[in-house]
Amino acid sequence: MKKSLLLCTALSLTSTSAFADITNPFYIPERAFLTDSKIEFGRKNLDASVKAPRGKYLQDGKFVKLSEKVTYGITGTWAVYAGASYDWMRKKHDGSFDIHDWTVGTKINTIDEAWRVQIGGEVTRTNYEKWRGVSNDDRKDTNLYVMAGTETGANVFFYTKFLYQDTDYNYGRGYDNYALTGAVHLTSGKGATGDIGMTFNFDNISHVRDRDFTLFGAGYISINNNAAVGLEADYVLSSTNSIKTAYAPSNQGSYSLGVNLKYEF
Repeated sequence: MKKSLLLCTALSLTSTSAFADITNPFYIPERAFLTDSKIEFGRKNLDASVKAPRGKYLQDGKFVKLSEKVTYGITGTWAVYAGASYDWMRKKHDGSFDIHDWTVGTKINTIDEAWRVQIGGEVTRTNYEKWRGVSNDDRKDTNLYVMAGTETGANVFFYTKFLYQDTDYNYGRGYDNYALTGAVHLTSGKGATGDIGMTFNFDNISHVRDRDFTLFGAGYISINNNAAVGLEADYVLSSTNSIKTAYAPSNQGSYSLGVNLKYEF
């Protein structure tokens, strides 16, 4: 009898592990680590938070970014994480500069039933290399978010997320940023998963007030029960701002494309 119970328990644990979807945005490992290694490149048509040579804002910049994030699940519903990234930004005729940042944060699934609710917060420190004599002051971002989702059909999981970001600089000038996302997470049952959604983002940077609609998508293939490799992309479909100059710049058409590996151990 005891042997039968032990066997059933072992099979149950194995089955749970086999069907754990580490790509689900709500996934939190239990007493385990989850790494997310990514390389991406793209184009930034307007970033009003960055000063550039021969212009008030960064425009038409191309970038390559490397990042690593490590999450530790204290329980199956609460996790802490840390990450770092290196961003190499280049603008035609103006050379290039480097951006370094590091992040620490925490997240918790407060409800994990038919509806899932996750809340989280993080702090990011960013350092900028001097760019052709132009200095960008170091910044601190504090992000707070709430995310909710539920299954809406076979292999379809809908979720929405609201993010508030407070940005401060060493010299005191700062701004707020808000983002509202709606998306679906899809599973095939054969080791393939994906996400597709839209984010509306707006800020209150003085004289800019950028408002963007960004389409994003991702697809993953499971290598085994605890690893998945994926392709991620996003594209700014529409962008408006309050810059009142001739030929005012816009962030429309900005994009990024990345490859990443998620691994749990």
